[in-house]
Amino acid sequence: MNSVFLVVQPNGRVDVLPWPHDEDAQLAAIQEAVGGWVERVAEAFHLLDVHQAWINEDGTGRLPENLRADVLIGMDAEYALPCGPVVITPMHPGHNNRADRAHQCRFFGTLDAVALGLVRAADAGIGPLIDCLKSMTSWKRFSV
Repeated sequence: MNSVFLVVQPNGRVDVLPWPHDEDAQLAAIQEAVGGWVERVAEAFHLLDVHQAWINEDGTGRLPENLRADVLIGMDAEYALPCGPVVITPMHPGHNNRADRAHQCRFFGTLDAVALGLVRAADAGIGPLIDCLKSMTSWKRFSV
């Protein structure tokens, strides 16, 4: 059986297209479908197990929101809706998103705990990350 991928349009239409075998052709197909540079939706933000979701890297605020794709991929309602076409591609046989999702959820949970003041960044083991982000923010503030 040949693999397919889905392109979920903001108007609700779902296109079913043949999934290329060559990785370069796969990237080209995804880029064409989203209309530009692509960004993979992190596993922590969707419920797909054996598929990946892709969006236009510059689509937020520029392209129409995509409620149908939001529902199809199982995004949590608290997150902003994906914008523009959303591409859903198959993963390699035998692969799934469960381990990556669990890791990302732990990491984002740690960031939330620090942001809420429940734990210090140093105690959570992300102090260097927070320090780096703070220095980048202050540098941007003073750059011309």
